[in-house]
Amino acid sequence: MLINVCLTNKKLNKMRKDDSIKDFVIKGFNKVSDSILTDGVHEHVLKYRLDNFITNPENLKLHRWAASLKSSQAFAYNIFSGSDNVEFECRYPVFDRDSQIDVKIKDISNQVVHLFEVKMFEITTKEKIQFEDKYDNPDLYKYISKEKTNAYIRFINETKSMFESQKIYGGGIKQLCSHLLGIINNLKDNENIRYKLYSFCYDNPICEEFKNDIQNYKEAACSFKSRVDKFLKDINVDSRVEYIGFVSAEEYIDKNKEIIGKENYDYVKKRYFFENK
Repeated sequence: MLINVCLTNKKLNKMRKDDSIKDFVIKGFNKVSDSILTDGVHEHVLKYRLDNFITNPENLKLHRWAASLKSSQAFAYNIFSGSDNVEFECRYPVFDRDSQIDVKIKDISNQVVHLFEVKMFEITTKEKIQFEDKYDNPDLYKYISKEKTNAYIRFINETKSMFESQKIYGGGIKQLCSHLLGIINNLKDNENIRYKLYSFCYDNPICEEFKNDIQNYKEAACSFKSRVDKFLKDINVDSRVEYIGFVSAEEYIDKNKEIIGKENYDYVKKRYFFENK
């Protein structure tokens, strides 16, 4: 009986959180648009995907759920599209399929590439870290030495073990592992460039449940960073590749108004952070 009550409470909490998220993103959109026209099926998915973006992006392959008001792709574009030297959905070679990072900004003066993996409400998902079998096959690593390959395979297996008993956003951690491999695979062709990878996270605590999800992801990213730092040092690329860890979206945009641009800054603050202002 107690187990059933606990399960019911968990289900109710999830429903309450989902309702809070939907209500929040709809109200936010209405702050920057005169009307909301949905797809007729989902109350938080727009009929026209481009309505979800501050301007109509050119040459941007929109994700399946780009019309969702919870879209992290739209969130990323609405923040960074006013920046100089920006590229979206940046690809780095991994195996037969490239790693695709949400945002790339190249600081030409310092020869530093800033790479942002942007998350919104995906962090509410709790799942184990899973890697396809190819990640354990050293013969498939075409771009790096055998020594680095073996070190990377140890790294991902140690990462899985570290989070084995924890309820975290495992898919996000796995994705970061793939991004790191893509960056390392790319080092030989760009010998003068340094890379910084960010876990850029929407962190407006719109309800207590989501506030807990933010903290959970932040702690997971912090633990993961210590593992990444050791791995990068072990393969002697720590002078060129750095994982910054968890980055608060609100803190970042407040500190980087000039990089983002006034139009994007005003739009994002009004749409995504209005309840706490």
